[in-house]
Amino acid sequence: MIGATRYAVRATVCAVLTTIMFSGCDGCDKKTTTTSVGKSVATLQVTTSLAGCAGTPPPPLATEPQDWWNAMPAANHLYPFAGWEVFQPGPTAGCSTLRLDAYRAVVTFNLGSVSNLKGLVQKADLVVQTRAMPPATGTTLTSGPLGAAGSINLLCRSLEGGAGALVRFGPAAAVPTTTPTGDFQMIGTATFPAGTNTVYSFPTSAAAGSVAGATDPTTVSPSGTGGSVFTTDVTGAVTAALNANAQGLSWMLTSNTEGALPGALTTPGDFDCRTSYNFDLQITHF
Repeated sequence: MIGATRYAVRATVCAVLTTIMFSGCDGCDKKTTTTSVGKSVATLQVTTSLAGCAGTPPPPLATEPQDWWNAMPAANHLYPFAGWEVFQPGPTAGCSTLRLDAYRAVVTFNLGSVSNLKGLVQKADLVVQTRAMPPATGTTLTSGPLGAAGSINLLCRSLEGGAGALVRFGPAAAVPTTTPTGDFQMIGTATFPAGTNTVYSFPTSAAAGSVAGATDPTTVSPSGTGGSVFTTDVTGAVTAALNANAQGLSWMLTSNTEGALPGALTTPGDFDCRTSYNFDLQITHF
């Protein structure tokens, strides 16, 4: 009788342990995978001159923006540009002898193609990577008397290029036209479209680590090819968009120098800080 009791106790203990082991592995057979979402892109361009010189045409460039775009291999249109080109032909810049062309990069991700992932998203990352660094990389220019009030610096940062900030378009915002093959839009002397909120500003240094002030957690690391990789956790935005049956999510890179310059450059010349960037929205899901 004692032996039977011991046997029953052992059987009960084994049953409990088996239940615990299997209940603790609930979902262990589920595997995650990462999907890159399809996208369309655009490069926007605006031309300005010196402040207070409205109506005075800026000087022509050696290669005008549309000609620059048309001469580019079609494959390069898939990687939109943000940054600037500034041209001052001589040491003294009047209204007609200084020109700033600013560029913004826009991307729209096609969420309709991944609508089946609603409720399955574990993580989503927006990856922004410099693809080609510009000729003026590492250059700092000054517009206006050096050190004087109102003067500004034009920065073409090493490892980062000419982008200023990453902004997101909200659901009700007017998003510029984008295409899978890369659209180019010369806006003339008008203003750029505005994003809804700034996700992060490009740091003054691209040292590896977290990007300070980002509204969504963002890290930066070297690309290994002379540039940088910015990775932003956009899980909340992607989950909300999928739950709302949104067809797309859009972001834009601004230029770190835009608008009329306050004064002549202390160093004349033609400086090209147009930087191409690659966007990738990576969704990790069941």
